[in-house]
Amino acid sequence: EMCKSKIRHMGREEKQKLLSDLTAPFGFLYEPGQDIFVSRRNAWQRKEGYEALFDNLAPNFNMIMDVFPVYFDYRDKTWLIEFWKGQYGINTGAEVGVYHANRLIPKNQRKWVHYNAVSDEEMPLIGICLEKRGQKLFTLKKYHWWLAAFRMGMFSPPKELFMYVTITFSDIAAAEAFEQGLKEAGCLRWQYRVRGRRVMVTLDRSCGTLLKSNKFAALHRSLVQCINRFYCRLYQIATHPFKRTEDRMLFLYEQLPWCFQHMLRLHSFGRKVRVKK
Repeated sequence: EMCKSKIRHMGREEKQKLLSDLTAPFGFLYEPGQDIFVSRRNAWQRKEGYEALFDNLAPNFNMIMDVFPVYFDYRDKTWLIEFWKGQYGINTGAEVGVYHANRLIPKNQRKWVHYNAVSDEEMPLIGICLEKRGQKLFTLKKYHWWLAAFRMGMFSPPKELFMYVTITFSDIAAAEAFEQGLKEAGCLRWQYRVRGRRVMVTLDRSCGTLLKSNKFAALHRSLVQCINRFYCRLYQIATHPFKRTEDRMLFLYEQLPWCFQHMLRLHSFGRKVRVKK
């Protein structure tokens, strides 16, 4: 009760600033206007880069997502722009990551190579709109290497999420190279549109079918989703009677700090993140 009273007596701006300070080591900040956690441009994940292995490991860390990687060659390098949408533990979220190798990679080797995050000068302008059953969850638009947002405590099967992405490149040649990558990845013609330097992509339930899967993998995903649904409900119960995310999360930080940390390890795949006391 002392903890609940402490949180109730804090000003809302004070709580929001404290929450952003606490989540910064995990690579996120809290955006109260849309009630979401958003990736920081200087997040520690930037140094890690990305590769296909990470997607394969995701279900082992309660992340059940539709993933759609797009590889393309541009300026003597192979680039990877990847889209994700789905359930991240007790979070519903969506991401767009922009990476490239330091050389051209043969097509049959692209999924086995590690890609580095692009530099500030190479970052495109990315816009994301995520909808669930026709209801808009959030919209974002920033120059970024990894634009991501998550709604805490919401459960969503990936097939119920529609993701609309707009990417504005530095020049038309990059947009055309990306368009070719979309075609090679199996993106249907109605799912994207190119207007000069800007490419608009729609990711619905069909993007998940582009992933090769088997019965065991499907069963594993279903089991993980059952666990995620349970933990979403547990989060609601454990943080009752609070309704706002900043109240719920600060209450967990005070009462169950290990739980607070676990919930924010999005795409860290078990790596430990230290939180300043």
